Amino acid sequence: MDLLLEPIEPFVPTWGNPEEWNSAYEKLESYLRAHEVDSHLHRATLITMVLRRVSRRWQGQAVPAPIATLAIEETNRLLNEWFTRLMDLPAETNTKFTAADGRVALFLCDGPLRWPYAFLEPRNIPADLKTSMRRSLMRAGPELQISNMVPRPIDLGLFPEIADDAMDRLNRSPVIKALVGWLIFLTFLTYLFWITR
Repeated sequence: MDLLLEPIEPFVPTWGNPEEWNSAYEKLESYLRAHEVDSHLHRATLITMVLRRVSRRWQGQAVPAPIATLAIEETNRLLNEWFTRLMDLPAETNTKFTAADGRVALFLCDGPLRWPYAFLEPRNIPADLKTSMRRSLMRAGPELQISNMVPRPIDLGLFPEIADDAMDRLNRSPVIKALVGWLIFLTFLTYLFWITR
């Protein structure tokens, strides 16, 4: 049997609390699931890679945040590098622009569904994925432009004017107003009496 297998190295953290590493694993799994990485195998591989990078980066140093936060930051760093490489952007591109546009382009071209194992893949990026993401990013539309809208009065037609005139007349003579109110009330009672018989 001539099988070419990459050695699978188990990840064992050398610093930190095991509960924190487990929490980081769970949060990272949810984060990748939100990016529609549905393959359990690919997700586990990516999580192990990210946690190993976090472990190496902060080995022997004072940790500024919880391990879960460091893992998410590392994933975002990897995503920005991956989007920059995928869309052939200059290295000095704003990372907020890269992350937002990269995510939009990825979801517009159905990247997680069409190429489920390509997410964060550093070496073998499918050419179709690159082309589809660039095309969907170009299709996104023009930049947002701020416009100014002047409020105008709403035209409700003739009925509000007639109702307003009638209310003005009723307000000027309280006796007629009371009579109209009682007439409406008695009409309502008559209607109820007629329905219940």
